[in-house]
Amino acid sequence: MFLFVPALFGQLSTNSVTVTASNTANLQPDQIVYSIEIDSPLNATLDQVVAAVASLGITTSNLSSIDSQHLQAVVTGQSAPPTLSWFFSLAAPTSSNQTTVAQLTSLQQTIAKQNNGLKMSFSVRGTQISQQLQQSQPCILSHLLAQARTQAQSLASAAGFNLDVIQAMSTTISTAVSGQGQSLSSFLLSAGSAPCSVTVKFGLNHNQ
Repeated sequence: MFLFVPALFGQLSTNSVTVTASNTANLQPDQIVYSIEIDSPLNATLDQVVAAVASLGITTSNLSSIDSQHLQAVVTGQSAPPTLSWFFSLAAPTSSNQTTVAQLTSLQQTIAKQNNGLKMSFSVRGTQISQQLQQSQPCILSHLLAQARTQAQSLASAAGFNLDVIQAMSTTISTAVSGQGQSLSSFLLSAGSAPCSVTVKFGLNHNQ
């Protein structure tokens, strides 16, 4: 689950201001991330559990964690046998939320009817921006610099300063472009598409 942080931020020091601008700053999450829990006997295997939820498109790569309820049963004195809890993450488009919930509910009922020791539950864990949407955004250095300058000027003005020249700059770009045969500099100077950001350090002058 990629979780979303605003990609325009800055920090003022005595003689400079540093800001970061990203081409994904204004994107809205387009996926809902569901957490799916499968409770099973201790002797259940990963293959058996994955097979139970395979109709959702879930594979072993969706497994996020495994918890044991054995210690809880011992401490609380519960009579229920110890179980394993398998947690999977599933990302689905926000536009198909009703369909996805219907599929999850149907599978939950099917597993309950099979009476094979498995029990399924699910919940919404959050939202995220899909990799496809992030990679669809043009990465243009001049646009990122304009965003960075606007943000830096706002911070500087609030503190009674004017912006001076750029003192330092660094860029980051998704490794998804590595297979396109482009260098980082040529990609930023063109209109490639991928998540990217620029961090710029501006000098400051006191307002006269």
